[in-house]
Amino acid sequence: MKRDLLILALCCTFLLSGDPPTPVFASRTGQCDPSRGLSPQMIRIPTLKDSWQIQRSCGFPDVRHVGFVVDLFYRRWNEQFGDKDKKVFKTLNGMMIEWGDEVKPIMGGAFDVRGDPQIGHAKGITLMPGYIWVWKEKYQRIAATALVHELVHSALWSLSGYHGDPDHEGLEFDGWTREHTIFIHKTNSLLAQLDI
Repeated sequence: MKRDLLILALCCTFLLSGDPPTPVFASRTGQCDPSRGLSPQMIRIPTLKDSWQIQRSCGFPDVRHVGFVVDLFYRRWNEQFGDKDKKVFKTLNGMMIEWGDEVKPIMGGAFDVRGDPQIGHAKGITLMPGYIWVWKEKYQRIAATALVHELVHSALWSLSGYHGDPDHEGLEFDGWTREHTIFIHKTNSLLAQLDI
């Protein structure tokens, strides 16, 4: 199942980026292997049942920090929005997070937080509830990335079963509210205070 999900996600990434897929090395030790250079590595995220990240170097982001952020996200999400049937919890515990070195061009179908169509480059994409792609940013801090934003899309998609509300606070899709936008800002502010 995880292998099929990975293949599907890599194909989606290829279609979105135009880059050919690269074989991914899955670490058996749970540690990034510096000898693999910039070859993609799939590293298990500690604290989560069956969640992984794909990274192309052993520097940023540290897999332990990613685990902390996802755990913090869920605790704050559950406190503020609830998770009665544990759908968000289950998705996060089977998540694949791919970290990219470059932004991805937006080919259409993207919206800003107000719901207006957006052109340019994406800093994060939720390809399906359990697979997100995030640009690493230049600041080497998770708070500066779109990770928390994409986790909100993932959570909403888990709950709706149909979409992660791609137009955010727009009117075309339902789910995302102003409270979700504020939640992202507050969570990222907390992470910045913790220097993560």
